[in-house]
Amino acid sequence: MDMSMGGMDMGTNLFQSTNMAFARDYWYIIVGVLGLMAASRAVNFYKSEKRLRRRAANSVEYPTRPNTKFLEVWATLTAVAREASYPQLYSPSRWLSWLTPPPAGRIIVLLIYWAVITYMSTSDAIVGDAYFWERIGFRNAWVTVMQVPLLYLLASKCSILGIITGTSYERLNWLHRWVARTIFVTATIHGWHFYTEWVLADFVELELEMMPMVKYGLGAWGVLLWSLISSLGPLRRMAYEVFVIQHILTAVVFLWLVYEHVPSYAQYNVWLAIAALCFDRFCRTILLLWQNVKVFPNKAKCQGGQRIGHQAQVRAIGECITIITIKDVHFKWRAGQHLYLWMPRIGLAEAHPYTIACAHQVPGTCICNSIQLVVRKHNGFSRRLHDFAANAQAAGKKEKLTAFVSGPYGVPPRWDIYETLVLISASTGASFTLPILESVLNTKKTNCTKRIDFLLTAKQGEEIDFYVTRLHEFIDRANSIGIELLVHIAVTQGVSPRANSQNGTDVQALGSLSPTSTGSIQGKMINEITTEQPQVDLEKSAASSPRKRLSNASADSHVHHASVRPDVEAFIRGPVEATGGETSVVAISPNYFLRTAFSIRPVVTRTRSLLCAGTAMGAHALDALAQKVEGLSLESIADKYPNCYPENNPFDLYRAHLANVLGEITGVDTKIIYPSLSWTLSLDKGDLTLAAPALRVKGKKPDELAKEWAEKVSSRAAIIAALTFFVKGAPIVQSVVPMVRAFGSEYGCNKFLGLKDPRDPSKGKKRMIVEFSSPNIAKPFHAGHLRSTIIGGFLANLYEGAGWDVIRINYLGDWGKQYGLLALAFDRYGDEEALQKDPINHLFQLYVRINKEMSDEKETIEKRKQDGEDVAELEANSLDEQARRYFKSMTDRDAAAVAQWRRFRDLSIARYRETYARLNIRFDEYSGESQVTEEAMDRIGKIMEEKGICKEDKGAMIVDFQELVPGKEGKRLEKPIVRKRDGTALYLTRDISELLNRYKKYNFDQMIYVVASAQDLHLKQLFKIIELLGHKDIADRCQHVNFGLVLGMSTRKGTVKFLDDILRDVADKMHETMKKNDDKYSQVANPEATADTLGISSVMVQDMTGKRINNYTFNMDAMTSFEGDTGPYLQYAHARVCSIKRRAGLSDEDLASADLSLLTEPHAVNIVRLLAQWPDTFLNVLKTQEPTTVLTYLFRMTHALSSSYDHLQVVGSERELMKARMALYDAAHIVLANGMRLLGLSPVER
Repeated sequence: MDMSMGGMDMGTNLFQSTNMAFARDYWYIIVGVLGLMAASRAVNFYKSEKRLRRRAANSVEYPTRPNTKFLEVWATLTAVAREASYPQLYSPSRWLSWLTPPPAGRIIVLLIYWAVITYMSTSDAIVGDAYFWERIGFRNAWVTVMQVPLLYLLASKCSILGIITGTSYERLNWLHRWVARTIFVTATIHGWHFYTEWVLADFVELELEMMPMVKYGLGAWGVLLWSLISSLGPLRRMAYEVFVIQHILTAVVFLWLVYEHVPSYAQYNVWLAIAALCFDRFCRTILLLWQNVKVFPNKAKCQGGQRIGHQAQVRAIGECITIITIKDVHFKWRAGQHLYLWMPRIGLAEAHPYTIACAHQVPGTCICNSIQLVVRKHNGFSRRLHDFAANAQAAGKKEKLTAFVSGPYGVPPRWDIYETLVLISASTGASFTLPILESVLNTKKTNCTKRIDFLLTAKQGEEIDFYVTRLHEFIDRANSIGIELLVHIAVTQGVSPRANSQNGTDVQALGSLSPTSTGSIQGKMINEITTEQPQVDLEKSAASSPRKRLSNASADSHVHHASVRPDVEAFIRGPVEATGGETSVVAISPNYFLRTAFSIRPVVTRTRSLLCAGTAMGAHALDALAQKVEGLSLESIADKYPNCYPENNPFDLYRAHLANVLGEITGVDTKIIYPSLSWTLSLDKGDLTLAAPALRVKGKKPDELAKEWAEKVSSRAAIIAALTFFVKGAPIVQSVVPMVRAFGSEYGCNKFLGLKDPRDPSKGKKRMIVEFSSPNIAKPFHAGHLRSTIIGGFLANLYEGAGWDVIRINYLGDWGKQYGLLALAFDRYGDEEALQKDPINHLFQLYVRINKEMSDEKETIEKRKQDGEDVAELEANSLDEQARRYFKSMTDRDAAAVAQWRRFRDLSIARYRETYARLNIRFDEYSGESQVTEEAMDRIGKIMEEKGICKEDKGAMIVDFQELVPGKEGKRLEKPIVRKRDGTALYLTRDISELLNRYKKYNFDQMIYVVASAQDLHLKQLFKIIELLGHKDIADRCQHVNFGLVLGMSTRKGTVKFLDDILRDVADKMHETMKKNDDKYSQVANPEATADTLGISSVMVQDMTGKRINNYTFNMDAMTSFEGDTGPYLQYAHARVCSIKRRAGLSDEDLASADLSLLTEPHAVNIVRLLAQWPDTFLNVLKTQEPTTVLTYLFRMTHALSSSYDHLQVVGSERELMKARMALYDAAHIVLANGMRLLGLSPVER
């Protein structure tokens, strides 16, 4: 057996090259991961800057929403990764909390890391030959030593890893511990395999004598074992200061032992670890000296300035809180960062981390920065500190200490890039969340934040009294800059800080409520506020007693107190569901607090009440109900609530009724209650919800108020009274069903909304122009125009239903040089018979042919030019030049050229009308680029030059927005050209003239451009130029409704599928599906027409299923399925209700006389509850302008109908019951049809 030193050199000759390759691969993987994290950091930075730019431009309502496909995908991946990383199992006992496993995200990271280590430890190493033990031993020796540099990099406070990834050391330290444990395992495997081989060979003692490195290896393994054991929570907490000192020493000793153990060619791993350690200590030493040593302190300017260290003042607050104010700190910090504090007089060899409890300089201390720390008394240093401060105060002394600080450390995220912030903290955890709040409110930069919900909990009020004082100050600041700040304070034992307040604050049931928005953003943008607000010195504010109240009473309405542990999950859910953008949740509290809080589900008693209603038809039914409810009438309700239309919307009556009842019970103004009652998203959550904080009732505990209100409401209301309200079945059934049937196709619409003055209809309607579709003449209706056509038709129907005077305009692409080229093609290859038969396809084929010839000609001319030939004559007679000359004759109004163009245009429009008719689309005007005269564009150009809006640049006329619009908005609008060097006007010039002429012609109140999101910049430029021309009132009336792309609609090489072909294919597929059921197919009078309608429905429903801005993939198989939420399924649901009516054979008179009191089944009541929601849905769609909002409602209705058929049988039931149930289904049929027609669908009956 080889007894030489080579036997312990980590694999020379036999294994060294392979093992060293694995070590290199390990660090390639580490570098790759760092690269991915750096790239992720760059993407997040780009996302943040993009949000802030959008917020500064005030261009969108929700700047924190992703607005590109890439950002949508990134946001989805980020959300999925975060959700997957959150789950965690907790130890059932606080004393065993140190055994709690990591969260799922960290476990996934560890599993991946261990998979890599396992692979490297075993790959090609487990071979049953003579070198079995040595091969595995050597491999694991390399796997162990290659991890050592990472171990020390992860332990560094000034970490290179943190610099690259933008992560602070405390977020890496957990991985440091697990890498150490992994190293221990691989080192154990390494040693055990060698020891086993020696035992088998019976020369253990000889190996120990001959190989000194073995002893160093055993020593390193023992040091590592000790380090792991001493790092366990219970041992570490016994004497933390001792642990820190010994841990540093063991880290140094471990490196020395490893260095002595490994051969020279592997010692580079040790040197890398030493480099990481030295770099960290060097940076921290420099930071410590720079922050604590001032060669020439300016004591005259800085109170407390001293050469070595900083002057610190301490003050004890109550039994457990100490406030430390550190003077003359000459560095900046960010909210959420921490520092290490060393106070030799309190702890000679102790430095502890504390969160900086203020976001900015504390005024009143000195002109330089002062840092304040809030320390809760535990054991050791914090106890000695509190005792020292308390003893000094008792003796009437104001002791001054010398403090040394190191930091700040930590890389907190940006807080100003979220629309909503939810800040949750327990006790002194507010030292972390309060500076975040302060930094957001005091920033002078652009800020995306619109709402902040702040939850502070503590056992004793004295722990948080000074935080509450500062929160009141912040509420005033938030109000002044338009940020909605809601503060919730829960003190579970002792006296709440509100006891010190003379005026008191709202009492809200945090145990049963989630916060709901009660305000909106008002005032100037954040970055326009220049007024400085004073900060509060924690020490001074805590010492003041009683607390000084603010002069502004508004703060009281935003601070809500409770004496029970809050439902954290509900607290978070409220703002998250209310926001339109992204929410950031920051929770700083013990794990057991969050675990317990999330498990609480408080219950508020719900009481029922009975009230009968009449059975009259339509509005008479509601009027009868209103009169029986506290003597209300529709007229009295409308007078009391101006935005209430109970004759159109059943729930407006319930809102008014509930507002009146609660107004008397609570003493709150009914005008506050009424708008606070909102509809729910699902029936199991009730019919109306009320955010209790909006009522602002003071003086009683929430449980008492809830019980009192429930008892008083129970005998009077037509609802179930609780935090959510459920309508009673009998009254709503007997009023809504007749109302739906009476209004018919008008049910849900609210014609008052389109009136210039709802109180005086004689003043007329507001006028709306919707411009949409806008295809190019002589080209087939390309599928890319589909979205604009469908969405535009929907919006026109929507505003028409709201009572507006809607004008539908199709702004055709009917002008330009391409029409000269088309005329040349027709002269050469045109066929008059083909033109009359199918003008669009024939002209398109001609255009494709001539365009190819022109491209080939250009390539030939370019090749000859490169060969040195004279191509002047070729260029002068080229197709491109001929087309330009022909178009010039068109602009000069040559009779023959214009006549030919007009013939092409008229034939194309006639063909388009046929396609639009299939889609239920009509237009009031076919306008186009040709309608804008050269004279009008010249006139606009001169005005723009006179006003300095455009200028000459290299012969062309451009608009330099950077010179006209300050800030980032001007830069984003770029420098569009309005006229080329040859004098040709561009699209933007035509659009300016067309918009102004359109306003002159129609005097519209609002105009919507339904154009793809690719034209966002163009429309912004257009509206801004109109504003610069002095027509801001016109620009403000214009809106761009954008949308994403339809994917999967093109063939190879960019050729597109035409809409007529797509509709034909879809109709054929639907026809084949219909034929599979012979019985039903035979009952359809015109199966081809029905198949065409179903096919169109499938295309339109797939287009409208998602948000407008989202791209979607065209999927014929999915859209034509009768399963799932598709167009065919929606048509099937409508046809099934119609079939039931035919089979029942009841007349309208039979349905009108139905006894609706028989409809007591839950399925029947739920259908009626959904029917009552349709008017509210219509109003919501007016706000969102999203067709998917309508679709979501319709599919909820179809699902409710589908689940009811087995329970509400019509045919075969007793006659009176059959009439009642058929009246219900007839009302459902009406609402389904109304919603489908609003979307532009044609409901089928068979």
